[in-house]
Parts: sequence; structure tokens; C-alpha cells
Amino acid sequence: KQSITPPGDSLILAGEEANEVITGFSKPVKYSLHLVNTSSYLLNKMSSQIIISVMLVALTTISFVVLFRNLIRQRKLTELKNDFISNITHELKTPIATVSVAVEALKNFNALEDPKRTQEYLDISANELQRLSLLVDKVLRLSMFEKQEIELKNESFELNTLVLEVIASMRLQFEKYGADVRTDFPPGNTEISGDRMHITSVVYNLLDNALKYSKGKPVINVSIKQKVDIVELEVEDNGPGIASEYRDKIFEKFFRVPSGNLHNVKGYGLGLSYVAYVVERHNGNIGVESAAGSGSIFKISLPG
Repeated sequence: KQSITPPGDSLILAGEEANEVITGFSKPVKYSLHLVNTSSYLLNKMSSQIIISVMLVALTTISFVVLFRNLIRQRKLTELKNDFISNITHELKTPIATVSVAVEALKNFNALEDPKRTQEYLDISANELQRLSLLVDKVLRLSMFEKQEIELKNESFELNTLVLEVIASMRLQFEKYGADVRTDFPPGNTEISGDRMHITSVVYNLLDNALKYSKGKPVINVSIKQKVDIVELEVEDNGPGIASEYRDKIFEKFFRVPSGNLHNVKGYGLGLSYVAYVVERHNGNIGVESAAGSGSIFKISLPG
């Protein structure tokens, strides 16, 4: 074999009978590749994939949060609904049982021979049936309002006159609890347009709540203020007040503020939700100013 070394570092081996040529380098050769600004280049090329990935992660996280909150809310609504069913079932049974006892007494204990006792039993039965009717009516009204099945019968009337009529109709209840009801009405016009029957129910519910939740001797202040294009009705009580964490929930269906030692107060969590529905249907606003231990002021604004 013969070694041929051409210029440079290459090496070639060849022989007379060789049928191949071997080439190589006499010294090791090192190759290197230098890239500049690789991070910005890769980021630019992968930016769309990164953005999509971040959006998907964010969307998934938000979906889980919303789902979790909905599950918590649904559980609370279920608990409130179960409490409502339990309470209203008991309240439905009470007047039925009372009337049944009165009728049984009239039939079996010769009560008909005693006119005074007969009248007493009849009065008890009438009162219980009236209470039962009001309860059923309240549930049905709220249900129809939610389904938008009620058409409001708009008419013009004086709000101060209506409020005075409701106060007069509740006179016996106020006297029973020794309530002091004070009114403050403007001398001018307090005319509004709306469904008189439902506005009457709104005023009744607010006064009834003020009476039930007052501490000691009930003191209820009812005032009307005439403003530009609106009439404001305020009902203030001297009750235990409403803590800040409950003020946004009191107009929700079935919700009742934990009443502490006022466990004897009957209620179904329907009154204020019904009031809110009626006011909303009249394009009005409702709110409450209250703090724990300082009473509450319910405010309603209706178009004049």
C-alpha cells in the first residue's frame, strides 16, 4: 500500500491491488453550531399553543369553581325547601286539627245546648280556617308570580289612604301586642298607579313582620315621602335587626334570618320574597337598612 498525503490534513491510503480507497483526517475535527436568540424564536413559534393552553386551563378552573358554587347553592336551597315543607306541613295540620276538635266537641259533648260555648267553638274554627286560607293564598300567589301568570290590574289610588286602611284592619293584632303604630305622611298627593290588591298585601306583610319581630313593646313607624316621579314607603321596627351577612338574602324564597331566642316567631320565608316580586313587577325598588340589635327600616319606592 502507498500512502498519499495531499495538502491539508486529509489522508488517503491506496495500493496496487486495492479496490478501495480509505479517506480520513489525520487530526480530530470538531464542528459546532451557535444559535442566537433561541428563547424569543421558540416563544414566537409556540405563542399560539401557549395561549390556547392557558385559556383552556383558566376555563377549566372557572368551570370547576362555578360548578362548586352551584352545588353549594343548590344544597342550601334544598335545605331551605325542606325546612319550608316541614314548617308549612305543621302549620297546615294545626288549623285542621283545631277545627276537627271544635267540630267533635259540637257533635259529641252537647255543646249545641250551650250557645256561648257553641259561639266560642265556631269563632275558633272560623279564625283557624281564615289563617289556613291566608297561608294557601300566599303560597299560590307567589307561585303564580314566579310563573308570570298574574296580570296586574293597574289603577290610581292614594298610598297613604291604603296604608291607613291596612293599619285599621290590623287593629286587633296591634292591640293584642300593645303595639305603638306611628304614621308620618306628607300633606300633598301620594297617588301611585298599580295593583291595589297586591300593594295592600305588600303593606300588610311589612307591618306583620314589624309586629312579629319587635322586641318588648312593638314600636312601628310608617312614613311616606313624595319625591320626583316616585313615592317612598318606609316601615321601621324596634326588632333585633338583621346582620350584614343576611341582608342580601332576606328577599330570597324560603330564607329566614336565624332568630336566636325568637324561635317562637312563625314564618315560612315567603312574605318578603312575595313583597319583592310585587315591587319588581311594579317597576319599583325595595331595600332594607338594618344592623344587628338596632331594628330595621324597609324602604319601597314606587313610580308616582
